[in-house]
Amino acid sequence: MALYRCNRCGHLSESPDDLIGTTSACPACGSDNQVYPTIAFLRTMLDRYFATRRELAEARSELDRLHRQGSDHPLPAEAASSHHTLPSDFDAGNTDHFCSRVQVAPVLDWFRHAGVTVDLDPRSLETTGAFDEVSAAIGNQHARLHDIVERIRAAQQQDYSFINIDLGKRTPAEITTLNDFCQTLSRGGFLSKVLYQDGDQVVRLSLQKAEGVRRFFDGGWLGWYAYMRGLRHLVSAGVEFSVARDVSLSWPRDEGHTLDLVFLVGTSTPLCIQCRTGDPAPHIDRLLHLRDRLGVEPQHYLLCVSDLGAQAADQLARRHGLEIATPQTLADWLARRVPLRASAA
Repeated sequence: MALYRCNRCGHLSESPDDLIGTTSACPACGSDNQVYPTIAFLRTMLDRYFATRRELAEARSELDRLHRQGSDHPLPAEAASSHHTLPSDFDAGNTDHFCSRVQVAPVLDWFRHAGVTVDLDPRSLETTGAFDEVSAAIGNQHARLHDIVERIRAAQQQDYSFINIDLGKRTPAEITTLNDFCQTLSRGGFLSKVLYQDGDQVVRLSLQKAEGVRRFFDGGWLGWYAYMRGLRHLVSAGVEFSVARDVSLSWPRDEGHTLDLVFLVGTSTPLCIQCRTGDPAPHIDRLLHLRDRLGVEPQHYLLCVSDLGAQAADQLARRHGLEIATPQTLADWLARRVPLRASAA
């Protein structure tokens, strides 16, 4: 069998071999894509994977060389602060700019000095898809959309193909919000189909089974929300920074740790953000252990949670000595860590 992969929404399926080389509309989002030979497709993906690993190794070597050289010949302050400059046409919601090894190199260097072994994929920083738009819709209206997101997550976990949403007890404003959200999901390829007509009492959602979409509804949306919030804030603040996502961390005899998001402001100030949906309590001890192992200042290490109110989050933070924010208070936390310029405030 051949492979069909949508470059827009990530939909992946098998196709008959006689369709190799042809182009057809994606069943999830409608965009046109080509059918590939399976072996050729896998070979291309593996080539890209190993090329990325080589680039990371080269970046580490180059950083080591520059560090040794810099100890003998320090760079001027102006040059040291401009290690990564954004292009003039930069659009945070539509860029692969942060996927480069040059961008991620300062983060890798910071981890190296912390004595930790790191594994990450710079391609997780690409924002050309619809993940940022959908995560913003969920985060900004979480109280209204939480039950729908949870319904989709639970249905995908049980491998259901569709869910029905009863509109009978919803207000006209709630129905409008729900309909707008479903259309956003459909345009981005997060649903295969939305069946609804004015006057109907039920909306039928045909679910998308791509693994990336499953992970998104299983809590991944919050990581995207925090990533885009932080990205836009630091750009507006006009500071030099590097960023990495989904970082696997390990020390000798201490493995299996993950850091969801880290913004390195300048070359020495990390802003570490861990994201948890559902009940965060079972994760607290492990998150605090990781903070201590990394040696991050408590005010620079944040747990972002989606399913706690502001009062409950504040009580949990006081009880454990851990910075905690919700989607509604994340912007305030970022502003306290890195104030905006007067012209951008």
